[in-house]
Parts: sequence; C-alpha cells; structure tokens
Amino acid sequence: MKLRKLSIYPFICALTFAFFLVGPMNAQEAPKKEDKKEEKKTEEKKEEDIGGWRIKDFKPYVKALRDLEKLNKEYSENLLKLAIDEYATGLDILEDMENEINKLTSANKEKKNLNERWYWQEIDRKNQEVRQIAKMKYEAKLKSVTYFTRAINHLDEIQFTEVRKEPRFVNFQTRLFQVYVSSQYDLHNLKPCIPILERYITINEETKKDVWAYKYLTSCYGFMESMLSKYRQGSEDEATRYKMLKNRYMLQAVEIQFGVDSPEYKHLQEVVQLDEKKSERINDFK
Repeated sequence: MKLRKLSIYPFICALTFAFFLVGPMNAQEAPKKEDKKEEKKTEEKKEEDIGGWRIKDFKPYVKALRDLEKLNKEYSENLLKLAIDEYATGLDILEDMENEINKLTSANKEKKNLNERWYWQEIDRKNQEVRQIAKMKYEAKLKSVTYFTRAINHLDEIQFTEVRKEPRFVNFQTRLFQVYVSSQYDLHNLKPCIPILERYITINEETKKDVWAYKYLTSCYGFMESMLSKYRQGSEDEATRYKMLKNRYMLQAVEIQFGVDSPEYKHLQEVVQLDEKKSERINDFK
C-alpha cells in the first residue's frame, strides 16, 4: 500500500505543475481577445463619428460633393457589375424569345391543317403565324431595351479612368451598344440610335471600321431626313445636315466593305453627288 501511495504522489505533483503553467497562458490570451474586440469597436466608432460629429447617416446636399464618390474605384466596379447584370437580363429575354419562336416554327411545320379546303385559308393561316412571331419579337425587344438602357446609364456614371480603360469595360460597352442599337432599330425607334452609334464609332479603331455601324447610321439619318421633309418639321439647315450625314456615312460603309476603287463605291459616289446637286437646285428656287 505504501508503494502505491508513493507512486501516485509524483503524478499529482506533475499535474499541479502543468495546471499552474497553463493557467497564466490562458489568462494572457483572454485579455488579448478582449483587446482586439475593443480595438475593432473603436475603429468602427471612428468611422461613424469624428469627435462630436455623428456622420454615419450624413449625405451631402451639394451635388459636387456627392459626385466625388463616383471617382472611387470600388464605386465604379459596383456600377460595372450592375450594368452587366442589366445587360444579361435583357439578353436572356431575347434568347428566350428566339427559342420560343424556333419551337413555334417547328410546331407550325409539323401541323397538318386538314380543315383547310381553300388556298386563301392557307394564306390567312401563314399571315397569322407571321403576325404572331412579329408580336413575340416586338414584346421581347421592347422589354429588353429597358434593361439595355439601364445598363448604358450605369456605364455613363462610371468615372474612374482606370476602370474605363480596362479591356473588359471596352468590350462590354461595345457589345452593349451593338445590341441596344439593333433592338431599338427593329422597334423602329431610330432617333435614339444616333447618339449611341456616334459614340460607338469613337470607342477604338475596331469600332471605327465597323461597317454595320455606318449602315445603321445611314439608315437613321436617312429616316430623320425623311421625317423632316414629310411632316415639315425643323429647319432647312437641319434637313440639309441630316442629308449630308446620311451621304457621308453611306460612302464610308461602302468604302469599308468594297474599297474606294471598287465600282460599288464609284457608283454610290455619283448617286450622292446627284442627290446633293438636286438639293442645291431646290434651295435656289426657295
């Protein structure tokens, strides 16, 4: 028994010694954690309040001060994300519409239409199918344009130069402008396309040589010229300006597509010269 008691004593001593060692270490760690919490609270309070000022909910009344936030990179990054989200939503609407039209077209082809006895019934059915598809396109494009417009507005708010110069920004802006113009043009909203197209051809060298941009611009300015002439709106100088811009962009489109020495360019050059001479003769009699 005495031997067993003697063997237990060293174990108890070792355990007591370990406890005394660990105890102070834990006591030192606890204050450190508390200190970190206190420091974090102090930093948060500094952000919210400066001296006696409680600035957490402060919003500048003067626009110039509010606009300083737009120079922040993080603010610009967030705007770019919002623009991409709006663009993606609009694009999804167009893609869903195209899928639905493909399904409808396939179903119409497989349909037997045994109740049709006369040729005019077949023509009437096909016209109805065309109208149905046109309606689906119109509604989808009208809805998508809302999202593309929001995306453009978000991009225009981005003022941080480094973000605007990034390739991802430039590539996204190019795609966004393209789909916006295409959708608006198909909806016969040609006037809003003009400022976006004018901006598009100044993005970089690639967009500057994009033949489709000049084809769209030619049609848009031709439409504006026609509207002024048809409804007698605007001045003669404005109508002449639209005509000159229409002819200029039309020549640029043909130059990019066929070249200056091509017969197509020379033919169109003659057409433009005759058109401008005709306008000069009409103005001489006024």
